[in-house]
Amino acid sequence: MNNDHHNQHPKQVTEETNRPLSPWLVGAFMLALIWGGLYLGFNSGGFRQDVYESNAVNWVGGGATAAAPVDPKVVGKRLYTQNCVVCHQPNGMGVAGQFPPLAGSEWVLTEGNHAENHLVMLVLNGLQGTFEVKGQQYNNAMVPWKQLSDEQIADILTYIRSDWGNNTPAISPEFVTQIRKTDAAQSDSWTQEQLLAVPPVKPNVTSGATPAMK
Repeated sequence: MNNDHHNQHPKQVTEETNRPLSPWLVGAFMLALIWGGLYLGFNSGGFRQDVYESNAVNWVGGGATAAAPVDPKVVGKRLYTQNCVVCHQPNGMGVAGQFPPLAGSEWVLTEGNHAENHLVMLVLNGLQGTFEVKGQQYNNAMVPWKQLSDEQIADILTYIRSDWGNNTPAISPEFVTQIRKTDAAQSDSWTQEQLLAVPPVKPNVTSGATPAMK
């Protein structure tokens, strides 16, 4: 009798091992996967570098987190470092005789007959031929950056207009959108003469746009 008991034991163990998982357990696991995927889809920002900003997270009571509004200057600095720093340098001083400075530039500060629309236009389509910055002549092409979004261009311009001693109002995405539509037919890079021949356009004080300079 004891021998029969021992002979049946391996079969019983095999049956226990092969027993299927509970449908409730499988269902709960699948629901957890679906919920996690939906949560990431709606809250990750696509894991895009220009959306995620770890420094913009504030810790609040109860263990919850809340994202503060992202400063355009912070995003602009990151985009500038990625796209512009090789020519114009981290300090905004450019490279002597090759690439013009942005610090104190009349183009950036929109001084004299330089206006905000000229600044946006030259970023969108680039610049070619001889041009003057702070009394110095340069003859090196600037590539177009129209592949960037209106918000990205606005953030870059807002950053360069507020760093290195520059102190000029921000450029809004709405203003970049306006200028992009106005000059949509322009396919080639601008020359200095072409840009300065375009009538000045300053941002309107509407829809969150930057106040016009006086």
